[in-house]
Amino acid sequence: MAPKGPHPLLFLTLVLLAACLAQLSEGANYRQFLNRHVDFPKSGNDRLYCNRIMQRRGLTRPVCKPTNTFVHAPANQVQAICTYAGRCRGRNCDSNAAFSLTVCRVRPGSRPGRCVYRATVRNRRIRVACRQRLPVHFDRIL
Repeated sequence: MAPKGPHPLLFLTLVLLAACLAQLSEGANYRQFLNRHVDFPKSGNDRLYCNRIMQRRGLTRPVCKPTNTFVHAPANQVQAICTYAGRCRGRNCDSNAAFSLTVCRVRPGSRPGRCVYRATVRNRRIRVACRQRLPVHFDRIL
């Protein structure tokens, strides 16, 4: 006679599936973070850098992203902010070290497909939001 009520094997399978899907979505958020904010080595250093990289990374459609910061360091150094190379309070972690950065700001009159950016180069510490020891959001320059 088959037992009636909940099926433990089915329940366990559903829990494992949910955990795997959560991990995949975290990985997707981390990959999006890398696409939006990490450029190492810096892919060019001419006056058109921001125009090119913002378009190449898909940050100019459906609207011109107003501001975006690129970190010119290996991904593992940026990731380390979420563990041993940063000070964390909740999900926000401040880097211990300064990073080479390029801040791209859209110029007035820009429109999708013709976004024009101004670049500002800096060397500063940064704050990122972390989830499962991975950066998923660039918060700000410190």
